Amino acid sequence: MQFNLLVYSVSLGILVFITTAIASRTFLEWHKPGARTLGFLLLTMVVWAAFYLLEILLPSLPLKIAARKILYLGMTLSAPLWLGFALRYTSRNNWWTERGHIVLLTIPGCIAFFLGLTNESHQMIWTTMDMPSGSSFGPLHLTYGPGFWVFALIAYVFIAMGMFLYILAYVRSPKAFRTQTGLMLSAALVTLIANVVFLADFFSPDLDPTPLSFALSGPLFALGFFRFGLFNLFPIAAPMIIENLSDAVIVIDIQNQITNINPAGEKWLVIKDEFVGKPVFDVLPKPDLFREKWDTPNAKIKLEIDKNNQHLWYEATITHLYKSDKSFLGRVIVIHDNTQEQELLAAEFRRSAQLGLLEEVGRQIADSFDEKEIFQDSLNALVERFGYAEAAISMLVDDNMLEVTAIAGTQDFGYMPGFKQKMGMGIIGHTAAKQVTYITNQVASDPYYFSNDDHQGSALCTPILNDKGLLGVLYVESAKSNAFNEDDAKTLETLTNQLSASIQRARLYSASQDHLRVMSTVQAVSHVVSTTLDLDNIFESVVKELKVVFGYTHVSIYILKDEYLHLGAQIGYPEEMAIKKIHISQGVSGRTIKSKKAQFIQDVTNESTFLRAANDVISEICVPLLKDNAVLGIINVEGDADLLLTQADVDMLTTLAVPIALAMDNARLHAQVKEMAMTDAVSGLFNRHAFEETLIAEVQRSTRLGYPLSLIIFDLDSFKDYNDKWGHPAGDVRIKGTADLIRTNLRKYDIAARYGGDEFAIILPNTNQENALIFAKRLHGAALASTTDTPVDGKGAPGYTLSIGIATFPKDGDTHTTLLHTADHAELMAKRLGKNQIFLASNLEKI
Repeated sequence: MQFNLLVYSVSLGILVFITTAIASRTFLEWHKPGARTLGFLLLTMVVWAAFYLLEILLPSLPLKIAARKILYLGMTLSAPLWLGFALRYTSRNNWWTERGHIVLLTIPGCIAFFLGLTNESHQMIWTTMDMPSGSSFGPLHLTYGPGFWVFALIAYVFIAMGMFLYILAYVRSPKAFRTQTGLMLSAALVTLIANVVFLADFFSPDLDPTPLSFALSGPLFALGFFRFGLFNLFPIAAPMIIENLSDAVIVIDIQNQITNINPAGEKWLVIKDEFVGKPVFDVLPKPDLFREKWDTPNAKIKLEIDKNNQHLWYEATITHLYKSDKSFLGRVIVIHDNTQEQELLAAEFRRSAQLGLLEEVGRQIADSFDEKEIFQDSLNALVERFGYAEAAISMLVDDNMLEVTAIAGTQDFGYMPGFKQKMGMGIIGHTAAKQVTYITNQVASDPYYFSNDDHQGSALCTPILNDKGLLGVLYVESAKSNAFNEDDAKTLETLTNQLSASIQRARLYSASQDHLRVMSTVQAVSHVVSTTLDLDNIFESVVKELKVVFGYTHVSIYILKDEYLHLGAQIGYPEEMAIKKIHISQGVSGRTIKSKKAQFIQDVTNESTFLRAANDVISEICVPLLKDNAVLGIINVEGDADLLLTQADVDMLTTLAVPIALAMDNARLHAQVKEMAMTDAVSGLFNRHAFEETLIAEVQRSTRLGYPLSLIIFDLDSFKDYNDKWGHPAGDVRIKGTADLIRTNLRKYDIAARYGGDEFAIILPNTNQENALIFAKRLHGAALASTTDTPVDGKGAPGYTLSIGIATFPKDGDTHTTLLHTADHAELMAKRLGKNQIFLASNLEKI
């Protein structure tokens, strides 16, 4: 199909649709003078154009010929109907309405149509009908017969007569009344010129422009008929029609007094008494607007008036009237009610704003994962576009409570984010409970509306839903009554669908971020496990990670020993209020130990067992650290007003407790293994290996700091005799008793070890010889006091009394080797001198 033929066909199809719509609209106004005649005229245009389009599109010759014959019906009847409408329009309708005259005008057209149907037998209308060349698509190639030209001439006579009537009416009417007549005349001329051009062969012989001309003539007919309500028939020629016009008509004389008014005018002005002679400015609404344009010919004034709680729009036209001698006669005011047009226009603007709102909000929230930001941006856009007094989003925070999350508006009603109300309370609560959109046209009389102040206006509230149920509600309030309709409800419902999807996306993102943070913290804790087996490091790392990653302000971790929880590490608590030790029968932590389950206290003021370690705490989560169902300790997190704890925090801390408990258990096992490797099994003191490592470290420390260091080495006197007499188990008991004796006399930083057999060693950091001697005497006296056998001649009691040697760094040895050597020699010298005594290494040189 050629491009120009395709464009022509598409245009013709659109034309058929438009003209059909105009004809239908015209028949709906059948009671108006001339409406039915105009409707049938438009229908003949539809038949002409529609079957011409079918002729182009149908693929076979018989079908194209059939379409052409039916097309001829519209073509032949359009001219007489045009003349009839001209007679009707120009008030020369007496002849037209007489019975039989209509039939007379249509006889030529009917004869022509009958001849077209039977053309094959006489070829009066067309002598030849051929398919279009090169394609099955396109109009027929026709050669017209003599009958066609005869009936075309008759049709042009009818059209010319109608033109003459319109031109005559146009010339005789005042300027103000010529607009509609000009429209009707132009409509006919467009089609006439197109047809003449086609028949004169000035246009493509393949395509008839006449049907396309209906695209202009049809709307011009409709505009002239519907838009200019006053001028459906000229008032000078048809005074009865003015009485029945829907437009208000007021005639004013040169003294600006009313001389005549139609019923629509009386109704518009609400005049109940006699109106003739009244000054027009005394009865006109907004008279100053009329005074401004009073002397302007054909002035138009836009009026907006409130009547009976309705906002109405009017267009007033002031027309100056003159006599034939050009002298001024008076004025005519025609008031046309264009409320419906303005409402449609306003509705279109509102719809455009609604679509713009949805597009803007969709664009703004597309990349946001913050719920509060999504809500606030949406409300700001809503208020900016529609100027609502208040717009708010309240979210469901528990099963029976809604909380304002975001708010905006041109007025401040006193509500702020955080305001809560129960389900079912107010319009918001009612909408949440019913989960359907709610509209009130007047909030002052609405049974659900509540406010601290008296408000006039209207409100709309719609739920925010997902597949699981209610998420919250969107509430908007206007300062105007009746401000909302079904379109507004649908728009806001669409907006809440957008919000619901954005909330779900934001929550999924938040959950993934929380999961990522949990995994990062678990990884950090696991890293601590792999890099240290020191409990203090584990505790400090855990509380630090929880503060840095999750922003917790108050975190503590406790380890369970016997029946007490001992503080391992804390952050955020005042030092003077920190609780170092908690019995398992006390507080929320005690309940956590007993139940072995996490405890979540949303409001600690309602918890009688709560142990307060910070004044600003309002909520608490306590999670047990379990390993094989055994409680190792607890994690305790507390929140203030700036950080409200939720069930999500409980779940996260419960997950995090597993690797923390594992880390604690590993550290405990490591400490036990380490202790076993460094401890003598019988005495419980350090073994020789641990002793030697410690001595090396202490000598290095004393060297670095310049502090003295003393070393005591002693053994039990005649321990072999004790073992031979009492047996080795008794000997082990004496070893343990001696170890207990040593521990009783040790200072906090002293180190004691079983050096081997019945020999012991004690390292005394930062201790000179004098103080070391005092310690040794105290230890020696305690041992002597514990003996059950009184020493003979001071030689000592086997298994009880001690032979002690003392060496001091750096006086008696400046390395750990020499210090150990001199201390051992001093101990041997004490034994040689008779046992049960103390010998100083500094006296070795004197012997």
